[in-house]
Amino acid sequence: MVPEPGTGLLDETLVSVYLNGRHHLDIMTVPDRLPALVVGLLLGGQVIRSRAEIESVLEEEGVVRVLTTDPFRVVVPRRGTLTGCGGAVTRVIERRLAPLPSTPPIPFQEVEEALDRISDPPAGLFSAALETVGGRWFESDDLGLATALARVIGEGVLNGDLPGGGRVAAVSHRATAELVRSAVLASVPVLVSTGPVTGLAVELAERTGLALCSSGGGGVLSCHAHPERLSK
Repeated sequence: MVPEPGTGLLDETLVSVYLNGRHHLDIMTVPDRLPALVVGLLLGGQVIRSRAEIESVLEEEGVVRVLTTDPFRVVVPRRGTLTGCGGAVTRVIERRLAPLPSTPPIPFQEVEEALDRISDPPAGLFSAALETVGGRWFESDDLGLATALARVIGEGVLNGDLPGGGRVAAVSHRATAELVRSAVLASVPVLVSTGPVTGLAVELAERTGLALCSSGGGGVLSCHAHPERLSK
């Protein structure tokens, strides 16, 4: 998603999400693969746990309607507290997350490819990429990092790869605790950023078993948590 030709303006739209017939949330985003974005946000909000819990996803103009397999279940979105002081906040987030299971180490080459795919974001946008089983890749550019990552996670869910089949997720600019939480809920074992990571992101990654890495100047890759999930 690039600026509109000849204007230099980014395309932004308001999307209303209806869950089982009720208004659930509104999103400001780029108008691109909205069903995938919504599914990724629902997974991140712990509203759904897998593709099997989705009956249908319908997109209309400015609206995405999701019907779950249990439309009468009362849904209370659960999002972690993402601002505050150090360890206390990390423990609040962590209590709502299951630690990632052990997986075979992922080759550094896959991490490098993920970084290559987001190395040059369009002006004014953030980029995310996701690799799943079988070498499938999903990519997104958006106005925010959280929505860019949610869209590729949602594509993985709709494709049947997530949770459980994720390998590497990559984000441009920075990695925060919110993005770590999204990766863990999608069972993606490795998250890498082209920019710095926050201390809270590192603490949460350590507690949940996520390999959290960042790429500094000169192509040097630093792994801040669980480097054992990677192999040369």
